[in-house]
Amino acid sequence: MDLIQPNGQPRYGRFQEVPKTIDYERYQYKTPYGKILKGWRKQLKYKKFKFFSIQHEHYTIGLAIADITWAGHGFFYIYNHLTSEVVDWNAINILSRHTHLDEQPLFNQSYFHHSPFRLDIQHANGVRYITVTKHGDLKLSARIFCAGTDPLSMCSPTGINGWTYTQKLTTLGCEGYFINKQGQTVQFDDRTFVSLDDTCGFLRPETAWFWLSCNFWDAQENRVGINLASGVNESFGNENCLWINGTLYPLADVLFEQVSETEWKIHSLDGKLKLSLTTGWRRFENLNLRLVGSQFSQWQAKISGTIQQDDQEVVLNNEYGLLEQHYAKW
Repeated sequence: MDLIQPNGQPRYGRFQEVPKTIDYERYQYKTPYGKILKGWRKQLKYKKFKFFSIQHEHYTIGLAIADITWAGHGFFYIYNHLTSEVVDWNAINILSRHTHLDEQPLFNQSYFHHSPFRLDIQHANGVRYITVTKHGDLKLSARIFCAGTDPLSMCSPTGINGWTYTQKLTTLGCEGYFINKQGQTVQFDDRTFVSLDDTCGFLRPETAWFWLSCNFWDAQENRVGINLASGVNESFGNENCLWINGTLYPLADVLFEQVSETEWKIHSLDGKLKLSLTTGWRRFENLNLRLVGSQFSQWQAKISGTIQQDDQEVVLNNEYGLLEQHYAKW
């Protein structure tokens, strides 16, 4: 199926299968006053981004490419939880030069180039290939396997005239390697987990959200993944999910509460999810250009607590995860 229907409107809800195409050109975008926008005026409203994280023993790796039309943005980091050492790089390309982000769900190829780094993402036949090079030398090479895990695939109305499509996967297997801060080659292994986040749509011109991502092996050797969000995709369902050994279980709405500078709590509306977070190193950006702007915080976090799923209790004991708070005016 195409996400956009013949009548020019998107399909809404959670999907059992990932859409084959997202032809946003077919979407009929109207202003709040009923005027149909076309061409560059419509394109300026369309936002898309891809983010992935890799959890390898005590290393967390994050990479993102975003295309918000007036600018392209890319970042890449490697964080060592044991030593607090970090490799952190990011750049902005004005008017999205040297930025290509392909939002098609099944087959796509994206890149971001800003010297000295180049980020490349390819997806085909259920496998995602990601490379990061610096001055042409490989700093990360990952082959990620998406089969065997239920995808979260959903589209929800956004504001008065927009929509947001998101596709997320967690606890994915990975082959490859990365170069750490000391220049050593570190291989991914069968305990390594990957999370993927592909999002696009006509988001609110001024928007904000909280987001949590976590994947780990529990005490019973189950592979457990968690995706929680507040502020986006809440107008027709939500994107809150628990994965156990690749099977997706929907979760209720959640509330993110900051208790102190480094302490957070998250609990669900039905009381089945209760998490406590302690935050550490933060990727932080603050950009205020009046007409457009962004304040972005992504913390490395340790997560503890419980989630009740039917007759099973999932226990988190200082598991590595990501906590994000993002405000955007675009």
